[in-house]
Amino acid sequence: MLKRVPFYWKLTIAFAFVIMLILMIDISLERISEVKLRFFLIIAVTVILSSISAWMIVRLTVRPSLSKLAQGMDKLAKKRFDVRLNENDKDEFGHIFSSFNVMAVLISSYQTELVRAKDFLNSILESTADIIISVNARKEILTFNSGAEKALGYMREEVIGKPIEMIFADPEEREVAIKRLKYGDNVVNFETKFLTKSGEVKDVLLTLTLMRHAEGTFVGTFGISKDITEMKRLQNQLIQSQRLSAIGEVFIGIQHSMKNMLNTCKGGAYMVRTGLAKDKREMFEEGWEIVQIGIDRMSDLSKDLLKYVKDWKPKLEPVDLSKVLSDIDTEIRKSAKDKGIEFHLDIAKELPEIPCDAPMIHSVMMDIVSNAVDACFWKDYSDLEKPNVCVKAYLRNGRDKAVLEVADNGCGMTEEVKKKIFTPFFSTKSKAGTGLGLSITSRMIEVHNGNIDVESEPDMGTVFRIMLPMNVNLKNKEISDGKESAGN
Repeated sequence: MLKRVPFYWKLTIAFAFVIMLILMIDISLERISEVKLRFFLIIAVTVILSSISAWMIVRLTVRPSLSKLAQGMDKLAKKRFDVRLNENDKDEFGHIFSSFNVMAVLISSYQTELVRAKDFLNSILESTADIIISVNARKEILTFNSGAEKALGYMREEVIGKPIEMIFADPEEREVAIKRLKYGDNVVNFETKFLTKSGEVKDVLLTLTLMRHAEGTFVGTFGISKDITEMKRLQNQLIQSQRLSAIGEVFIGIQHSMKNMLNTCKGGAYMVRTGLAKDKREMFEEGWEIVQIGIDRMSDLSKDLLKYVKDWKPKLEPVDLSKVLSDIDTEIRKSAKDKGIEFHLDIAKELPEIPCDAPMIHSVMMDIVSNAVDACFWKDYSDLEKPNVCVKAYLRNGRDKAVLEVADNGCGMTEEVKKKIFTPFFSTKSKAGTGLGLSITSRMIEVHNGNIDVESEPDMGTVFRIMLPMNVNLKNKEISDGKESAGN
């Protein structure tokens, strides 16, 4: 009750109380005189009249302005930002009203901007087809956009406040994604599966982000998911189509190669029959030799096919490449010399041991070097140029990869041929090859996690560069199809 009494009345009552107390003390001590009593009464009456005057002045002049200000503040508190006070007063209240109006305008503009920003963000969230869901720290769904409603079949009223695990086909997958957030504030393109209201499973790519207060306190997660169910279905169809196409190409290649080899055998068989009929031993022997060549080629094709489809698992060990290349030098140099081709071997000094499968690398280098020798043999050289094949081994500048290089100045290749050299059954050797050599070579390098670069120009020669990684964990020695085994 006392709080509602104006301040000046409180002062008046307090002052009158002090005067009465002094009078009572003086009366009790019999020290009060008529003059003193009259003095105290005059002071008391003066205080009371002053308080009444002050109250009247405040009520008539100050209180209306204060009431207007209070009413304006109440309206602002009720979000009525169009309220304005009359600034006609020329006193201090006029300045206060002016400041109040400026404040109201600013608050109104900020509120309008906030509403626009909120509406803009809501329109983005509601117009996107992506699934956008926010979750609080208790794993309860906070927001659920229209994209999520369409994709999952739930209305937002059905899921808000419910545990987020209800939309995961396997709730443990969300825990896996949450654990990854320990290493950063977001997880990007985490592949998982959502469960719709009808029980259908959808494949999605989830990007999950931590939500924090300004001071860094964790408050929940914000997830954006893209429905990739249809994309995966089309992808599987494409893979199946590519597999069927690859199988068709393989059969066509095999049929073409077998046809050439059978034609060779037919030609030889004809000569054998003719030689027997005419009793010509030389024709018979030549025909039989041709038949044998056809049989050998079919045998080579069979072996190459087995190599190509084999599940390569190289045994990685520290290998001295100088020994591997020296063996190739011994095997190739004489045949190259017989064809008039110079053969050079250049191995960098202090070349460290390379983690690889020695028999595989030997096979790869033999195939590429043999092709280089053939490329030189097929080219017609001028008197100023001699056929030359050079094999080099060195470390790349960063010393993170070993490079095996085979360079020749042979017939070279066109850009179109270069694009096809690693394609199964493609060959530039006409009837002499199976068309699988470089395909097998490419796979052998892939399973080492290496790569092959090829540079070539017609009549200028060709350079093959094989790059093998140096930083290989030898504890895990088996690699399949270029992917690390499950033990790693």
